[in-house]
Amino acid sequence: MENITSTMLDILRRYVSTRHGGNQRQAALDLGIKTMTLNNWLKGKRTPNLDALEPVFEALHLRIVSPGDDFSAKGYDYVPKHAARAGAGASLETSDEVEGMYAFRKDWLAAQGIYASSAVMLDVTGDSMEPLLREGDTLLIDKRDTEIRDGKIYVVTLGDELRVKRVFHSMNGLILRSENRTYPDVPVSGPDLETFRVHGRVRWCGKML
Repeated sequence: MENITSTMLDILRRYVSTRHGGNQRQAALDLGIKTMTLNNWLKGKRTPNLDALEPVFEALHLRIVSPGDDFSAKGYDYVPKHAARAGAGASLETSDEVEGMYAFRKDWLAAQGIYASSAVMLDVTGDSMEPLLREGDTLLIDKRDTEIRDGKIYVVTLGDELRVKRVFHSMNGLILRSENRTYPDVPVSGPDLETFRVHGRVRWCGKML
């Protein structure tokens, strides 16, 4: 129980920091809890129990499960979290290692047209997709959704680099675009198209995309 609560608090701290820039009031509003409650948790003044944390993870549409827990009978499906990192720039960190399993509500996944068996979760590195996606954000990628639709966000490989970008069609091929406009567009054409691969569309990062 102590380890589970500690893990949840770590996620809450990162959520407040990366998603809301440290603004606890806005984070608490989005999570459906009182600001004072969130502040007390993060400062260690109070230790939340699982019942108290329930609305938080309902708001995030996920569950963190411990080994041996079985939420499948309670309407949840598991999605693996991999050690691979999707570079929001031009970085590459890949691994087949599974760090853990996240449990999402089956009805929520079905409503989004996402199959747990064809989904994976990865973390973001870099700042080129800020402010939408920040360093350390965890992404839910639908590996079935690889047909490029202009302006949607995909995890792609170009050469040896794993990236997360908005993708657009162009007259000569494709364009990879960062949310942070200090980063220039990356054209993909000619021989580059031979090494280009779409791994899936980013559908969630604590909110639907």
